[in-house]
Amino acid sequence: MIELLFFLLVTGSVVTWWQLMQGRQKARKAAGHVCSNHALQLLDDTVSLSSITWNRSGSNARILLNYSFEFATNGAKRRGGVATLGLPASLTVTLDLEEGRLIENLWG
Repeated sequence: MIELLFFLLVTGSVVTWWQLMQGRQKARKAAGHVCSNHALQLLDDTVSLSSITWNRSGSNARILLNYSFEFATNGAKRRGGVATLGLPASLTVTLDLEEGRLIENLWG
């Protein structure tokens, strides 16, 4: 019985890790798409999981995976952004620009 519980715990951990890595790839691709649309340069190696939150807005309860990243304007000044992957299906990219905050909903 203990072997079964251990197996389930390890399997659950591996599946969770795999899903987080897939989310990171989706976040990097979405951030790159938004940055290229606005003539910005995404710094690929800066995409990382920053938080996991629970959102109960209205009737939609969601798990939100927030991946932070950095991008450069004119190749010099670094600024930050967040790609929010909402499970089961939403993706929002937020860029902090000098002019203000830019929010793009890619799907969901």
